[in-house]
Amino acid sequence: MTPAARPANGQQGFTIVEVMVVLLLLGLITALVLPNLGAFVPKARLDAAAKVLAANIDNLRSEARIQGKQCSLELDLDNGTWRFVFPPEDRLTTDQDVQSLEPRADEWQLLQEDVQIIAAGNQNEGMAKNGTFAIVFDHNGNTADQSVVLRLVSDPNMVWTVNIRGLTGQCDILESFDGKQQLPEETGEGSF
Repeated sequence: MTPAARPANGQQGFTIVEVMVVLLLLGLITALVLPNLGAFVPKARLDAAAKVLAANIDNLRSEARIQGKQCSLELDLDNGTWRFVFPPEDRLTTDQDVQSLEPRADEWQLLQEDVQIIAAGNQNEGMAKNGTFAIVFDHNGNTADQSVVLRLVSDPNMVWTVNIRGLTGQCDILESFDGKQQLPEETGEGSF
């Protein structure tokens, strides 16, 4: 019987040497991939937070147009949370006072873990860095050009800026790996 021959009884398997070679190769691949994989996880968290925020901004803009009422997205800059605020419902009876009707606010939603909002606003009116900030959509779904700046707590150089174009509602997500906020240019009278 030659060294490469297998038993003729139908049982086949791997030798200990073959198993050890496979484990060695898996260990080498893992050692090369895992350190590089860690670089993608923070970026993925920041990408996900920016995309969720942009999608919800688009959703709220559509809701304002459908209802024909002013709706807003409130951002809590201190706690890194956001929520929708819808207009008060119409009067149900004639004896209800319109001023007593309250807007309906959803529960505060958290961003991704390790992601915080560091600023929100626009070039014309300034950027808020703490407290609450509201992005208000009118009954046509329009707003002023706004920006929301997100950052990783664990890597402050990773800054994503969500720029909202007021008239079109388009959200652009701009990435920066050097801590730079990428705000749109100031819109002035001569811009049109």
